[in-house]
Amino acid sequence: MEATHVIDSRMQDENAILRSILEGTATVTGKHFFRALVENLATAVKAHSAWVTEYVPATRQLHALAFWSSGQISEDFFIDIDGTPCEKVIESTEIIHYPNNILRLYPQDMLLKEFTAQSYLGAPLLDDAGRVLGNLAVFDTHPMPEEPHLLAVFKIFAARASAELQRMHAEANVYKCEEKFRRIIETTGEGFVMMDKDLNVADANEAFCKMIGYSPQQIVGSSPLDFAAEDCRQFLNVHMAELFTDHHKEFEGTLVAKSGRSIPVRIYGDVLKNDRGETIGYMHFVSDLTRQKKSLILAGEVQRNLLPQDSPYVKGFDVAGRMDSCDEIGGDYFDYWVDPHRPDSRIHIVVGDVTGHGPEAALLMTAARAIFRLEASKGGDMENVINAMNRQLVQDVLDTGRFMTLFCLQIDAQDSQMQWVRAGHAPALLYTPDNDGFTELKGQGMALGVDAAYSYQVNRAPAIACGQIIAIGTDGIWEALDRRREPYGIDRLRNIIRQNAHRQASEIVDSVYDDLNRFAYGIKRVDDITLVVVKATDEASDPWDWSI
Repeated sequence: MEATHVIDSRMQDENAILRSILEGTATVTGKHFFRALVENLATAVKAHSAWVTEYVPATRQLHALAFWSSGQISEDFFIDIDGTPCEKVIESTEIIHYPNNILRLYPQDMLLKEFTAQSYLGAPLLDDAGRVLGNLAVFDTHPMPEEPHLLAVFKIFAARASAELQRMHAEANVYKCEEKFRRIIETTGEGFVMMDKDLNVADANEAFCKMIGYSPQQIVGSSPLDFAAEDCRQFLNVHMAELFTDHHKEFEGTLVAKSGRSIPVRIYGDVLKNDRGETIGYMHFVSDLTRQKKSLILAGEVQRNLLPQDSPYVKGFDVAGRMDSCDEIGGDYFDYWVDPHRPDSRIHIVVGDVTGHGPEAALLMTAARAIFRLEASKGGDMENVINAMNRQLVQDVLDTGRFMTLFCLQIDAQDSQMQWVRAGHAPALLYTPDNDGFTELKGQGMALGVDAAYSYQVNRAPAIACGQIIAIGTDGIWEALDRRREPYGIDRLRNIIRQNAHRQASEIVDSVYDDLNRFAYGIKRVDDITLVVVKATDEASDPWDWSI
């Protein structure tokens, strides 16, 4: 019965010690945890002093995280471990207990001598890999007999102190990484935007704020759509789910600065996830492309100046055209050549499409325009102009693999004649309102720049009559895609022409472009779009039966 009583008493003491220390440390972390730990540990085991330290291998020192003695807390000092009981704890990675006469064993330990210590108990703090992080120790001015419950308590709280120290190390590493990341973000010349999972701006660096002219306070909490140009806003609205669900995305768009200036940008984005794989936000680097695109924008202005600025006057005909490139400069082309000898009655209308788009296509388009105008000014027949143009383009493109399709239409109001050459281009559409019918102006002929020996032939027909409409376009119209990846198609183009046949040529052109924009809302165009419309007016000849 006596033995049973002793065991019960020790268990009660152990439980009391655990409860005391747990209650004293349960609500604190970090430095506050270590302070509470040594104070409550020393009080619970009735020791004179207690400390928890972090080991510094490079100098063989212990860095005091917290030291409690006689009611006072000290911290942030260093102890050399050589010639101390802590050395044995660190090197053995085991609990070390000296019940009595500690100074006989370690007479050079100045800390123990200062307090006239008699006993010592220390436990190593180990990480998950078994490496020494530091130690937890108590000493007393009286003997400290071996008691199993005391060793058990020490093991428990050494493990708890180790876990807290590892947490602090991890937190410090995270903070260090965050600080490094923050310095990189703040000093980079690129704009940076962080968005939360609801797609609201959570942070923006100085470069981005400077780029668009707003302060951080004006940007944080807003939607990225607030700073997007209309076409970019449409693109983001349509592709939001795609852009913000997958990992790394790269796309171009246009932002609008506070001053109203349009800013071409390239955006690199990625998804931020936590350690459980849950999306917590999105980060985007934003590069200002103004400088890179400046020369392209200038080239685009030059190219647009080469296109007809006004519709030509030809007796009996209303003519209008438009070209929109998908990039700053494009490879589509249209032109009007009015016969200087018969400026009121004869006109050549040319629509071309160079393979690809961008600078290379634009250069070839410019060359083709110059060649056509040069040959046309010599006064030769249409087939001679196109044949000469083809021979020159073959030399220009060489082995680049590029070529150009072209449709050249000549209308002569005086003799009521119409002729055309089709060089690999889609047939022009002729609409007759009287019978609500469409006819294609076909004809054989390969693309320009392929075969220098090829001879192009002219197709002839009576000139169109009052109310009839000719539409010459490029494949960027009917091959345009909507968000379901469905093409615009020739039939839809015909319907828009039919619905607007009563209007002027320029209004018909605008109606097609408006419908295309509605159809491809939010979809970035990948090809240039060109359309020329010729409408016969009251001064034109009588209708000719195109159904034969």
